[in-house]
Amino acid sequence: MRAELLEELKELAYFLSDRNRLSGSEGIRECQRFVRKFVVGKLKIPLKEETFQVEKSIPVEGKIRFDGKEVKAYPLLGSTWGEMEGLVVDEDENVEGNIVLAKIGRERESEKARRLKERGALGVIFYMDEIDSPYLGTLNGENVIALSVHRETAKDLLGKRVSLVSRVRKTRITGRNLYFDIGKGPFLYLIAHLDSKPFVKGAIDNALSVALLLMIAKEFKDTYSYPHRIRFLITDCEEMGLEGAKHHVKNLKHTYYAVVLDSLGWINPAVLYRDSAGYNGERIMDRFYRHLLDIRIDIPFMESRRARSDHIPFKEKGIQTLFLTSNPFTLRHTFYDTYEAIDWDVVSMWFDVISSFLRRFHKL
Repeated sequence: MRAELLEELKELAYFLSDRNRLSGSEGIRECQRFVRKFVVGKLKIPLKEETFQVEKSIPVEGKIRFDGKEVKAYPLLGSTWGEMEGLVVDEDENVEGNIVLAKIGRERESEKARRLKERGALGVIFYMDEIDSPYLGTLNGENVIALSVHRETAKDLLGKRVSLVSRVRKTRITGRNLYFDIGKGPFLYLIAHLDSKPFVKGAIDNALSVALLLMIAKEFKDTYSYPHRIRFLITDCEEMGLEGAKHHVKNLKHTYYAVVLDSLGWINPAVLYRDSAGYNGERIMDRFYRHLLDIRIDIPFMESRRARSDHIPFKEKGIQTLFLTSNPFTLRHTFYDTYEAIDWDVVSMWFDVISSFLRRFHKL
């Protein structure tokens, strides 16, 4: 990657990652205006927008009271409003009638909350074992109070009788997808979501990928002349259940391939051949594998049963999908996912790999 492009990429990533971009917030609207100005004003490329409506429970604040003190907690996206008291037990114990302390990992938060509720749990307190930060996860209609706390707080709660307070706001959100095209022919999508989880900056997940997508567009603007039209799609509401991508694929036409960029820029680059929605596209993954061999770069192909991103609605339409990410990515949905965490050597590698793959795609 040329030095001047890398410096511009850093500037784009800094702006986008310097604010929380929760869907419906002023932060994401400001970043959408920034993207619009860059694409239309600087690149001189026509930009299209599509809006959609979703209703979600947005976290406002959470608290846990015990031993005469009160500590801050963070409701998960989709947690219910309410207060409750109960004894805190480990998830491997008898959870019926109790509040469960549950470690993040292996299965998605929604699945774990659903399973614990079926076993009779009153509520769930999530924590991370790897780092001392709350994990800002998501529930999907489980109708349970679920909070997240720091690891050190979690250690203090086990075996205590506590009071949980979850404050959320039922909100109707206007989501906004932005997209533009370069080239002619059937569509090959390059996708990155702009939104972030509540309370966090989400620099690697996923401000950096949006900046990377924009710089690839700048590089291709005057030089791309290959037999696929690249559609650059910047989605909204990915963190709320892939809502932007779900909306976009309703009118999908002449599309055979989709590449998603999600959480690039961490030290563990990966291609996920299998995710929470099953296997990704065999043909496009084979092309990408052969491309990596040709340019002598080693990126592991892995599976992650927890991973989800905006390629999934495309995959469900029968599109060949390629999932480029970081795995494991310990900082995901935590306070540590900031601009300072980005590994720029890895970013430069991704830029070269992705841009050369798109140029060579029709020959692979």
